[in-house]
Amino acid sequence: MTLILSLSSVLTKPRLIKDASYMWLKKLYAGALPLLLSVATSTAASGYLPMAEGDARPFATQQEIGTVFVSNPAVADYQVIDKHKVVVYSKSTGKSSLIVFDQSGNTILSRRIQVNKSADSIQRYLRNHYPNAQVNAYYVGEQVVLSGTVSSEQVKDEIYIVVGEMLEKPDNRQKFELETEDESYEMKFMERREYDGVVNNIEVVVTKQVNVKVSIAEVSQKALEQIGVSYFSKGQMPGSGVFVNAINAFSADDILMMINAIDNESVGRVLAEPNLSVTSGESASFLVGGELPVVTTIDGGSSVSYKEFGVRLELMAKVKRDNKITLSLVPEVSSLDTQYENDTYDLPALKTRRARTTVELGDGQSFVLGGLLSSEDMESLSKVPLIGDIPILGTLFRSAETERNKTELIIVATVNLVKPVETSTISLPTINRTSTLKRMFSWENDEEKTKSTETLLDNGGFKQ
Repeated sequence: MTLILSLSSVLTKPRLIKDASYMWLKKLYAGALPLLLSVATSTAASGYLPMAEGDARPFATQQEIGTVFVSNPAVADYQVIDKHKVVVYSKSTGKSSLIVFDQSGNTILSRRIQVNKSADSIQRYLRNHYPNAQVNAYYVGEQVVLSGTVSSEQVKDEIYIVVGEMLEKPDNRQKFELETEDESYEMKFMERREYDGVVNNIEVVVTKQVNVKVSIAEVSQKALEQIGVSYFSKGQMPGSGVFVNAINAFSADDILMMINAIDNESVGRVLAEPNLSVTSGESASFLVGGELPVVTTIDGGSSVSYKEFGVRLELMAKVKRDNKITLSLVPEVSSLDTQYENDTYDLPALKTRRARTTVELGDGQSFVLGGLLSSEDMESLSKVPLIGDIPILGTLFRSAETERNKTELIIVATVNLVKPVETSTISLPTINRTSTLKRMFSWENDEEKTKSTETLLDNGGFKQ
């Protein structure tokens, strides 16, 4: 419009310009004016029109209205009031387009219409179905913003999905994978959905946290048979896909206590007892072991990478609405296998036992995972001293035995819902001054403080 006004001001003062220049500017103004007006009109009249169900919008035009076109009358329709005014009203959720032409067929108004659920209708739905949630829904331009507080992460996700589906917004699904050294596993219960045009600013009052205490033990299969441990019910064949915990007269904790009490590696040993705490919907990992160098030779050059081995644990946990805990575990135990050494680089291989399971447990419940067997052949030589070393004759005084040792990997996991403790309740071990007299009469006994500290550490630093 600035260009048009300046040209007009020049043409209204022909005395300041020569006749030839004046005629040239007049022709340029006459040719450019319709184009500039059409561009300005098109730019000002086109745009995006967000509407809620039941809304109506009036539009006034300078030119007389000739024809009105609506692409989807089921979503939005119009009513011509007079030659210069038209009203657009919404009917249902969806998309439509409005184009208004003048008497000459030129476009004088254009709108892309998006009809959504009204914020009031969303608010009423959430209030009826989630009465305990303090959630507000409102529009900011084209986007719907959710704000407020809810009691759990599960309710937050449910409200977000409900609103996204109500508005028929396109969704993107974020997949989560639990990665190990060699492969990854898709965790479908951890999947998250994101909706275009829906902003989730809802906050959880108290984020729930899960403490997972895992005990990984390697036990001689012969010892398990002697104390009567069976993981399968009567008539159930191993490997059929059904896991039944039928420990006769022994609980999982009893077996671990027995292994620690015997303190004999030929019977069994506890490999690791990690105690991990995670926020609902997150993952945690644990590794006790080392890294094995792996040499790769390509085109005469060598590169070294490292492969982890030892006791490894990957887990994901999510708390549901009823405080049930969905837990996914991938325990792995690997050790060096010197039987398959490489003569070139003298690098041993790895023996690996790995399992993957997803279970649903209540607060304080446990489960046992077993059946990961391993066997080793051990050779022993016994002989009579001195005589057994005599060539040929000594073979009569020597004996060789081969024994196959079978071990089973037992994994016991216990889950608890926990929350952080107050700083004032934490009691750490301290050094106290004492004397023979105090010890004799048991003065300044800190037994209660010691017990509270042990309980706190057993719970992973949280209170249950």
